[in-house]
Amino acid sequence: MKTFNYYRYEKNHLRCTSYYVLLAISLFFFFLEAAVNASAAARASDALRIALETENAAKEFTLNIFRFELFFMITISTLNSALFYIREQGQAVPVLSKYLFAPVDSKKLYRAKALLLLRGSCIFFLGGLIIYFSAAGIILGTEAPFQHLLQQFGYALIFCITAVIVLLLADWHRSRHSI
Repeated sequence: MKTFNYYRYEKNHLRCTSYYVLLAISLFFFFLEAAVNASAAARASDALRIALETENAAKEFTLNIFRFELFFMITISTLNSALFYIREQGQAVPVLSKYLFAPVDSKKLYRAKALLLLRGSCIFFLGGLIIYFSAAGIILGTEAPFQHLLQQFGYALIFCITAVIVLLLADWHRSRHSI
């Protein structure tokens, strides 16, 4: 007998267009912000190098962590809502509570949905990371403050992991206590 793959089923049936639209908007905004910041840092670097005879003034290129986290929360909350909640009679009801009396392994279903949420979070985080590092590398070249940028993305990663854990725990708690 063939075992049922919950992850593959949920991935194929996930229809969250708003998540993909918000992801594209966020990544496009990050691209614009990174390009503008990098070009401004490059111009400032040239001007400061000439005026003050300094080696590197490109340290002005930074990640706006608050804006990154705000876009992350908006985008991932949309995906979380699509994965774990359905609307019935004007109220958001946990999807997992619908399967309590069906012959479905709710732990595997929750795990599949959690993996899809983690996948969406990783796509968002890695997309932002690639955009910022490529903008810094292309525009600033060897003067790019990669170590400082990596440190800022480390702080953002800690926030992203914490936010996903809180969302998953809240979904688990709500689905267990919705009966």
